[in-house]
Amino acid sequence: MQAAFFITGDYLDAEPELVGRMIAEGHTVGNHSENHPSFPTVSLDRQREELAAVAARMEAQFQYKMTYFRPPMGEFSARMLANVQDFGYTSVFWSYAYRDWEPDAGVDPAEACRKAVEALHPGAIYLLHAVSPYNAEMLPDFIDQARAAGYAFVPLP
Repeated sequence: MQAAFFITGDYLDAEPELVGRMIAEGHTVGNHSENHPSFPTVSLDRQREELAAVAARMEAQFQYKMTYFRPPMGEFSARMLANVQDFGYTSVFWSYAYRDWEPDAGVDPAEACRKAVEALHPGAIYLLHAVSPYNAEMLPDFIDQARAAGYAFVPLP
């Protein structure tokens, strides 16, 4: 089963071995920008610089071409989406998220799994952050319960 991981420049710096493993295992690695700015609030040139910085390092370090982009904080505008698309990316959003980007505000693994299972629906895209100590713990149970409910996990097209 493959997943999609959207990384920032900071993550690439902090976890190069893990990023290499993602690629080696056939996962999709997408661009989440160099510095995680709110894309609708920065210039189109700055947006391209943010994308290009991560993309160039991924190509140099791993010979990997990124084609997907997840906007920081999910913030977008029509202008931004067009700019990102013109730069060669497909923007990806999500249909389920919980406040896992604030580890202290998180819920325990059982509660996180319960909430994620309750949100299952055809075509669901889940947003899970690496900073949460609970996501890795709850994921095996979530995957098992989703499959038992008849859902399949498919990679991005």
